[in-house]
Amino acid sequence: MRVFKKILNAEDKKILAALREEIAALEPAARPLAGHILEAGGKRIRPLLTVLTARSFGCHDPIIYALAGGIEFLHGATLLHDDVVDGAGIRRGSPSAHTVFGASRAILAGDVLLAACMRIMLRSRKFGILESVSLAASKTAAGEVEEINNLRNPGLDYAGYLEIITNKTAWLIRCACEIGAMQAEASPEQIDAAAGFGLELGIAFQLVDDALDIAPEGLTGKPSGGDLREGKITPLLHFYLETMPPGEQTAFLHAFTQAAFKEEDLSAILGRMRACGCAERLRGIAGAHLTKAEAFLASFPPGEEHDALLDLLGYIKDREH
Repeated sequence: MRVFKKILNAEDKKILAALREEIAALEPAARPLAGHILEAGGKRIRPLLTVLTARSFGCHDPIIYALAGGIEFLHGATLLHDDVVDGAGIRRGSPSAHTVFGASRAILAGDVLLAACMRIMLRSRKFGILESVSLAASKTAAGEVEEINNLRNPGLDYAGYLEIITNKTAWLIRCACEIGAMQAEASPEQIDAAAGFGLELGIAFQLVDDALDIAPEGLTGKPSGGDLREGKITPLLHFYLETMPPGEQTAFLHAFTQAAFKEEDLSAILGRMRACGCAERLRGIAGAHLTKAEAFLASFPPGEEHDALLDLLGYIKDREH
């Protein structure tokens, strides 16, 4: 983890500076909302991946920071929209943008960020980068729509769940890595390896995120059991159902599909989920995807950036918030 943290500390300041420069270039009405979502902290993993991947393949052009900022603009747009759709009141420990500025302004600011992302990517003069980013935007939205379509649908199987998280989360992380390799003019095989690394990393990231949903609020800084409250289907639900006799399953699923759980019910369910090892089981699945991601790193040249990306896999596997 030492190499990753060293680079993260050094690069995050540069990425934040690039973000602030791009925010200042936005239409004045959108700047406060953009600043609210983009400067609220967070890990900024996606823009860092763009920088690290580009440098891995020999690109040290300052344009990579603009491209990294563009990726974070796209991510910020999805967060602005998601919080309105989910009715989320908190984002990264602060009030969500729509609770401060209103839902209409938050949605429109998300649209501004999406358009600005595309303008930033045009600076690369690379059609492949534009194609990668536009596809990631489309996949992300499609994944969110499919998740909404399956709210409170316990019939959603693991394959369907995997398709949802691949689209809504992993594809943008894939894009962050792919465009870094494209800007570096890496070989087609290396670009494919960068994309594969990002996709597997992104799947693992979401799996761990879903495992953390049942962690105590004091550990993660966000309310425990958000997915259960919202009716989102994750493997944790199916793991938990496996521990019940059929009669209990029927009663549980009736309450779940009807959104009939009381807070005391949810508290007891979350406690039982933790006790039966549901989160650890899901982290084990994430570990298998991280192993696949590590295999793709074999196509990356050796160096500090390679070592930082390898460290990042360990961070994702063990993260607690």
